[in-house]
Amino acid sequence: MDAAILFNCCTAHAQPDWAAFDTLEIGGCINEPQPFDDGTCIIGGVPKGDAEFFTVYGHLKEGGFEAITDCDTYDDATNVAAALCELSSLPIVVAC
Repeated sequence: MDAAILFNCCTAHAQPDWAAFDTLEIGGCINEPQPFDDGTCIIGGVPKGDAEFFTVYGHLKEGGFEAITDCDTYDDATNVAAALCELSSLPIVVAC
């Protein structure tokens, strides 16, 4: 898979430092309109049936998450996550 697909949330589509993570996670997301400007705010932790798109995150050993890539569909996210599991040797958790 192309780096622009695997790492579209990473600077220059470069692989992150896998040693910083203990797992990968697929999460559902939505773009929520902001009432006082023309932008949106990305909200994670959305159930699969309500998600507008899906993000594969790295769960940081120190706590928190880092977005690795966004995918339009759940199937795309699972395919990308499988490829990232092979690259990183990290397990995957589905959280949506």
